[in-house]
Amino acid sequence: MNVKRRILAAIAAATLLLSGCGAQPVQDTGEEQVTLKWIFLGPGEQRDSQKVWDKFNEELAKYLPNTTVDFECISSTDYAEKWKLASASQENLDIVWHGWMIPYTSEVKKGSYMELDELVDKYAPELKNEIPDTIMDKSRVDGKLYSIPCMQQMVSYVTSLDFPIDIYEKYKDKINVEELTNFFSSKETMDKESWDKIEEYIKMLKDGGDLNKGIFGFANHIEKGYEWISNPYKVKAAGDDFTPVNLYRTPEYKTFVEVYADWFQKGYIRKDVLTAENVGTEDYDIKGGENYIVGQGYMPTQSEIDNKKAAGSTAYVKIPFDNSHYIPYAASASNTAISINSKHPERAMQLIALMNTAKGKELYNLLTFGIEGEHYTKVNENEIQPIGYTSQPTSDSPYGQFRFATGNSFNGYEIYMEDKSPIYQNEFIKKVNEEAAPSKLRGFTLDTDPIKMELTQVTAVVGEYKKSLSSGAAADPMGLYEEFQQKLIAAGDDKIVEEIQRQIDEWRAGNAQ
Repeated sequence: MNVKRRILAAIAAATLLLSGCGAQPVQDTGEEQVTLKWIFLGPGEQRDSQKVWDKFNEELAKYLPNTTVDFECISSTDYAEKWKLASASQENLDIVWHGWMIPYTSEVKKGSYMELDELVDKYAPELKNEIPDTIMDKSRVDGKLYSIPCMQQMVSYVTSLDFPIDIYEKYKDKINVEELTNFFSSKETMDKESWDKIEEYIKMLKDGGDLNKGIFGFANHIEKGYEWISNPYKVKAAGDDFTPVNLYRTPEYKTFVEVYADWFQKGYIRKDVLTAENVGTEDYDIKGGENYIVGQGYMPTQSEIDNKKAAGSTAYVKIPFDNSHYIPYAASASNTAISINSKHPERAMQLIALMNTAKGKELYNLLTFGIEGEHYTKVNENEIQPIGYTSQPTSDSPYGQFRFATGNSFNGYEIYMEDKSPIYQNEFIKKVNEEAAPSKLRGFTLDTDPIKMELTQVTAVVGEYKKSLSSGAAADPMGLYEEFQQKLIAAGDDKIVEEIQRQIDEWRAGNAQ
């Protein structure tokens, strides 16, 4: 019977390989029937979840015979806690999503995830062609690979100076976008001259009677020119300076506190900024933006303008503060790992490879978007219109997953939009990734265990002072700033910096940089 089963399996595999003009990349998985347990982030279970997952398993047989998947989709509010419980109980899991709400290095050090280098070499070598080293290395700890990054936008964001479209149209003769972009890009960090340049435009609006809601959102601009290590600790993103600093003890932060206090006194910032509940949810007359991708275009598209207006909001003209990106060294916000408790890591690795390479794009689209005609309609070969949601699925949608959590999003459909911004186009984002410079900390791993207590203490101090100092509304801003500095030192800031420096020096010596 064993011989007969082998012959039948070989015939079935050959039939599948020849069907569809030989398009199906069937893999030899042997005779053992395996069920993989896969947990990932998403909107939670939806009406048609099981229907789609059953269809997925039916299609998976064409790629990985004798393999089925038991899926569990967990919402973002529940994921960290559910993972903590699953890990503590050594639940029998195979494929697991890892993301921003769970400290990556700590999880690896705990032994939660399996080392993947040998598994990739043997069962998924094609991943090395699909995912560049500069991105794959983000998932390494002490030189070893523990997860596969879910390909999406991998570059650093750029802050920006944002004008509401109506304000821009009124003052566009006085706003030289190209000149402003070049000016801000020439600055390594946010110095006083940069803040003075922004103030020129704030004053222009105030003098013109158009600064009614005030300004908002410039606090994060102090991070310009710095790369994150372990918040709030940074290093200069460019150059040969590897000295770690607490961002709140830098000259840039002190300048920001002084500037914002001055702007508050001048009436640029709303007087109730510390107590108003809707701060950050309103549209502002001028603001500091985030999440800008260089090259996407300064002007919002007409459909974006119309859609924002229909929703009672506004679109912004965005002027970036940098003209290039880098790929941060830290682990990606979305990754796929194999649990240390997996009983079938080889099969799990084969499935991960399918979800992250072009040969499995049909499976990726099925898992992510559902069944054509029931959960989406095809506009063209590359674009779809989901049924039940417009951009991001919810638990009330018939079906739909977060495309960044199920594999390589560049192999997936794009959601159709009229005059779509490049930020939503796969080829544009791929190009941005390819052109970005790798972090100078690429390959570095920070072990926070020696400074765990001090990091907790510093975080508490930052939480105590940051809101008041970042609002400009403190009664004695510079006195509060000095108090903040002393509290940071008392919390162990110097010890943290010293330990980070020691680890960076050790890493550099070992890598001959």
